[in-house]
Amino acid sequence: MLRKDLMWFEQEVVNLILPVLTQNEFDAIVSFTFNVGSGALADSTFRRRINSGERKALCFKEEFIKWTNGGLPGLVRRRDAEVDLAIN
Repeated sequence: MLRKDLMWFEQEVVNLILPVLTQNEFDAIVSFTFNVGSGALADSTFRRRINSGERKALCFKEEFIKWTNGGLPGLVRRRDAEVDLAIN
């Protein structure tokens, strides 16, 4: 079931994100999308910014941290890990 779900979220990222991504950037966005949902990605400022050509690293750093439900420690760690994966 997890593989099937992951494949679905991977395809959503492919459909929603326009720039060419590194494997780490793609994996970070899939992790994010798996957690918040593809509708949230579709409506996100992150998607708008990255698709408009802004620097990808800046988009990850500034936008992912907004998705921590008011700073819940577990979500802060998760978003930090996703950003680290994407930009390193």
